[in-house]
Amino acid sequence: MQNPLDISHEISSALNRNQPVVALESSVIAQGLPSPANIETALAMEQAVKNAGAMPATIGVIDGKIRVGLTEDEIKKLAEGKAAKLAVRDIPYSLAKKIDGGTTVSATARIATIAGIPVMATGGIGGVHRGASDTFDISADLWELARTPILVVCSGAKAVLDIHATAEWLETHGVPVYGYGTTELPAFYSTSTGISIPKVDDADELAEVLKLSGSAVGARCAAIIAVPVPQSDEVLAAEHIEKAIHEASEKGIKGKQLTPYLLNRVGELTDGKSTKSNISLLINNAKVAAEIACALNAEHDRRMGFVV
Repeated sequence: MQNPLDISHEISSALNRNQPVVALESSVIAQGLPSPANIETALAMEQAVKNAGAMPATIGVIDGKIRVGLTEDEIKKLAEGKAAKLAVRDIPYSLAKKIDGGTTVSATARIATIAGIPVMATGGIGGVHRGASDTFDISADLWELARTPILVVCSGAKAVLDIHATAEWLETHGVPVYGYGTTELPAFYSTSTGISIPKVDDADELAEVLKLSGSAVGARCAAIIAVPVPQSDEVLAAEHIEKAIHEASEKGIKGKQLTPYLLNRVGELTDGKSTKSNISLLINNAKVAAEIACALNAEHDRRMGFVV
């Protein structure tokens, strides 16, 4: 059987040269943002990674192939509104059926790790949904983070989730969460949750912590770097989120469709302010992830490999 993992020449060259690479998820393109903001944001995230000195590797599934390093045309294809939302469990079926799809945090983390990319960036991770004690609705992202050794740069969990329950889940399963310049877990659109987390001041300090995590305690799970949304784009959307959740319940929206619906509806209820906030934190997280990837790269000896 042909290898379904298709790493672009540009990304494979960067990895062979031991250059810093940052993986970017594509569900934000396929489901997370409206058009044309989805395309513009994806390209802006890639540019932010480049500007910070690393190579962006946007990941998605195209024509039965796992693509590590999407082209601009492939990004536009995922943005058309026809692509599936793919978690880890969905990948084999999408490959067999040649279904195009945007990869969630769980799928992106797994694929990036297989490809040898140690850092990824996203907006917010999935987590424990509100009412999960009755519905058992817990994102596959969390289970993947508990078993996949990758650094995930995000602004906490998506604001429409149960943030406190998500933080408890991560603690229970031993997934470390570090605040990038903050002692408080961010809440996606806003900087405050009241949940205390250890603070790292910069990428170099984080690189030292992560090096010790591997050498001292043999950590084999992900580490989350929580980056607050830029203050100029912070939005207090709690009332709008509650309204959107109530409407979703009345309409019977659940499963994979729930989070995209809620984010879109909150965007409508805030007159686009939450969408602007989402875009801002996505681009900022991509920049921070690149800075961290560069710092991690400096911590390791350059590996031998062919220059291609």
